[in-house]
Amino acid sequence: MSDITLFCLNYVSRALLQQALSSISSLKPQITMVYLVNPPTAFDHQKYPYNMQTIAVPDREIANALNSVLQSCDSTYALFLHNGDTLSPNVQPNRFTLSRDKAVITFKQAIGGQFLEQPFLVRTALFQEKQLPDIAHLPFREALFPAWLHNVETRQIVHTEDRLIKRPRANTSRSEREKYEYMMKYRSAKAEIASPSLAIIMSAFNMTDYLETAIASCFLQHTQPDQLLMIDDGSEDDSYEKMLKWEKRERVKVLKQKNYGKARALNALLPHVTADFVMELDADDWLDPDAMSIIKKKLQRLPKNAAVLYGNFRRWKQQPTGALLYKTIAKGKPVRSASEFMSYPFPLGPRIYRTAMLKQINGFPVTPFENGRLYEDVSVLVKLMKQPDSIFCYEDFTVYNIREHPTSITRLNRHKWNAFLPYADGD
Repeated sequence: MSDITLFCLNYVSRALLQQALSSISSLKPQITMVYLVNPPTAFDHQKYPYNMQTIAVPDREIANALNSVLQSCDSTYALFLHNGDTLSPNVQPNRFTLSRDKAVITFKQAIGGQFLEQPFLVRTALFQEKQLPDIAHLPFREALFPAWLHNVETRQIVHTEDRLIKRPRANTSRSEREKYEYMMKYRSAKAEIASPSLAIIMSAFNMTDYLETAIASCFLQHTQPDQLLMIDDGSEDDSYEKMLKWEKRERVKVLKQKNYGKARALNALLPHVTADFVMELDADDWLDPDAMSIIKKKLQRLPKNAAVLYGNFRRWKQQPTGALLYKTIAKGKPVRSASEFMSYPFPLGPRIYRTAMLKQINGFPVTPFENGRLYEDVSVLVKLMKQPDSIFCYEDFTVYNIREHPTSITRLNRHKWNAFLPYADGD
C-alpha cells in the first residue's frame, strides 16, 4: 500500500489537532511522517504512534518551508489537513491512492452556499515541477493552495464529491465570503484571448511590502497579459530588485529612474507599449484571476472612439496583522463630460486606455502642481476627455482590488486636492 506524508497546517488549539491526529488512525500503516506546521504551543506529540516533526515559521515563510520539505520527501503522497480538518469516520484507506494519470484529489470547502476546491491528496512528485507560490505573491494566506492548484492541469485532478473531510463551521463574515469568491476564480476555465492585445504598466516607489502581490496577480490569470512593463521610481527599498526577479518571464520589461514622480515614470514606459490597449495597475493593488479575460472580451466590442474603458473596484483595508479586511465594492458610473468627470468620486478604475489615444496626447501630463508627482490619473483623463469625439465607456464589472494602507501616496496627500484643481486639465 502506498506511503503518505501528512501535513497538519496551522491548527490553533490542541483539541483540534488531537482530533485530527485521532481521525487518521485508519491510515496508520500508510503514514510514514507527520509534519506539524505551526502547531499549538506545548503540544505533546509523544503519545501518538507516528514519526513527527514540527515546522515553526512565520506565515509569510510557510510556502518556502513546505517547498523545502516536499522537494526532499520520499513518500508517494502528501496529505494536507488544515486547521479544524479531520478525516471523516469510516473512510477506507483504499481511497488514498491515485491512478497513474492522476496527481491530485481535491475536496470542496464550503462557506455559505459557495464551494472552494482545495487540494487534499497530492503526488509528491508533482511538487518537483510545481512548487507552492510565495505567500508574498498572494493577497490572502488562504489563497496558497487554491493558487497552486491554478497551475495544475485539469486532466491530472480528481474532483471528489465524497465527504472525505469534516470541517468546523466556517467563518461566514463578508470579508471571508469575498475572499472565497476571489479564490474560486483560480479554477475557472483558462482561455487565451489574442485580440485585442492588452499591456499592463506599473510604477513603484517604496512598495516592497505589496509589490509582488500586484505582479503575481498579472500572471495568475486565465488569459495572460501581452506585456507587463514596470518601472521603479527611485525607491529606497528593494522594490527594483523584486521587479527584476520577474524580468526573465516572456514579455516583461523592467526600467529604473530617479524619483521623478509617477507621471514621468509611466511616460518612460509608454514608448515600449506595443499592445492595442494598456491598463494601469498600482503597485499596492492587485487583479482578480479573470481580469484579463473579462477586460479583453469587453474591449472587443468597445466603440472605436472610446479612449478609456473602466468599471468598478473592491476596497480592502490593510490590517496591522497583515490580514485584509473587505470594505466595499465602489461602483462606477458613466461620465460624458469633463464637468461630470470632475464630480466623480475618484479614483476612476480600473483604467484601460486605448494606446494610440494615450500616445497622441503624449502620455501623462506633468503639471506644475507638485512637479507632476500627484493626481496624474486625473490630469490624463481630463485631457483625454477633451479630445475631439473622444468618449469614456463604463461597464459594470469588478476585477480590480484597491488596498488601503497608511503609506498610500493618495491617502497621505488627500488634503492637497483643492490646491490641485486649477491644474487638473494638465495644461
